[in-house]
Amino acid sequence: MSRMDPMPPLRADTLTATRPAAAAPKVTTKIKADAVSVFYGEKQALFDVSLDMPEKSVTALIGPSGCGKSTFLRSINRMNDTIPSCRVTGRIEIDGQDVNDKAIDPVLLRAQVGMVFQKANPFPKSIFENVAYGVRLHGLASSRDQMREIVEASLRKAGLWDEVKDRLNASGAGLSGGQQQRLVIARAIAVNPEIILMDEPCSALDPIATAKVEELIDELKANYCIVIVTHSMAQAARVSQQTAFFHMGQLIETGPTEAIFTNPRNSRTQDYITGRFG
Repeated sequence: MSRMDPMPPLRADTLTATRPAAAAPKVTTKIKADAVSVFYGEKQALFDVSLDMPEKSVTALIGPSGCGKSTFLRSINRMNDTIPSCRVTGRIEIDGQDVNDKAIDPVLLRAQVGMVFQKANPFPKSIFENVAYGVRLHGLASSRDQMREIVEASLRKAGLWDEVKDRLNASGAGLSGGQQQRLVIARAIAVNPEIILMDEPCSALDPIATAKVEELIDELKANYCIVIVTHSMAQAARVSQQTAFFHMGQLIETGPTEAIFTNPRNSRTQDYITGRFG
């Protein structure tokens, strides 16, 4: 048997060249807005806004008062439909489906897209019934036991269970402001939405309650696409992965939150962030 020649050593650059490159994390768009404009009668409030919002992530909408942030947010789950003079043009898609398609039932859409408002608005019902209301409305529980399981799970996700488990029959209105806001969040997630919209959810809360809600948002983003309107740039920097800056009804700039706050491309974004206006 002839002796085989030894295999030449591999060069380091060859090893590097053959090692597969690490794949960039795939970002899936959950909500896609394309050229969205909103009119209240003859007045135009939003001008051709196009914005992609990824799943399992927090997108913060920032900008001065009256710049169109809340108007845009309300377009996502068709809350603007409740205003007779309001008209929306352009296209908003959730998982590729136009939310304004005539075949879409707004009631079912709003179950898929939960909403948390600036002022906590618990129903004049018990804590238990506040959370159970939407579940019952959409027929999501087949038994009383299943209803109890959903209520408990929702309150746990909202970080409220340990504080209210011994008084579920007490009025939701008797909770503190921060607890009421977390109750409203529990009510929103009880119907198993895919998206949660938040319109200034902490503006009426003290710093301790705000910190609890922000901590909750950070936990919820693992399972939900969250879009939050906030007047607090510090809050946007703390809770979001993507930030969109609105001014006078226009989307001026959007990008990763860190880039928007440390190296904005547009001078108006820079001026707002540094406090020159707003």
